[in-house]
Amino acid sequence: MTMPAAPLAGPVREAVAVWAAVILGLAAIEVIALAVPFLHGLVGAVAVAAFLYAPVRYLEKRGQDARDAGWRFDRLRQDLAWSLGTCALVLPLFALGFFLFTSWLGRLPAPMQAMLAPYAKGGLRFELRVPISLEFAGQVAGNAAVAFAEEFFYRGYLTLRFQERWSAVRTAVVVAALFAVGHLLEPAPWRLAVFFPALWFAWLRWRTGTILGASIAHFLSNVWLLILERSTF
Repeated sequence: MTMPAAPLAGPVREAVAVWAAVILGLAAIEVIALAVPFLHGLVGAVAVAAFLYAPVRYLEKRGQDARDAGWRFDRLRQDLAWSLGTCALVLPLFALGFFLFTSWLGRLPAPMQAMLAPYAKGGLRFELRVPISLEFAGQVAGNAAVAFAEEFFYRGYLTLRFQERWSAVRTAVVVAALFAVGHLLEPAPWRLAVFFPALWFAWLRWRTGTILGASIAHFLSNVWLLILERSTF
């Protein structure tokens, strides 16, 4: 994946250029995968590698390291308290919203359903169950890697760079928007909804000064969604 040869003069321009290079590189792999299908299965692994490698490279160019971007574990208790505490509040509310949303979704025309969610129909019976299988374990492990890599890239590196020029609020909103647009590598409008949890992750990043709490919340949210999907469909 090609990166800009050197950091640009301004931290915001550097961050946007690095983000664009990573996303366009991943998009190129997706396009090539149309002709070479086995590459599609590699996109996730390449994305994790890019989200980790690009920040480290550009942090080093400014004499910084991963710790400057929030990759630190010296506030573990605080990170766990805030991430698990907010998850205990947010995830049950999300489950209720998910059930109501999928029930309502089935009443909409098919084209609108496709815009709002990846589910073919709603109104199904909800029965909470956690699948026990190697496939599910693999998905959980994959979600852990993706969550930590994305948080390092978005709430770590990009947030660090933007906050050199912008306020915390403006940074959180813009980084959340870039996070959402980056999810359109799979071209589906409903994927833009990740903008909203990204604001939650940004708040955790601001609250603790690390990306660990945000990463834990991100990971648990992804796994919770997997469980809800298997409990509903």
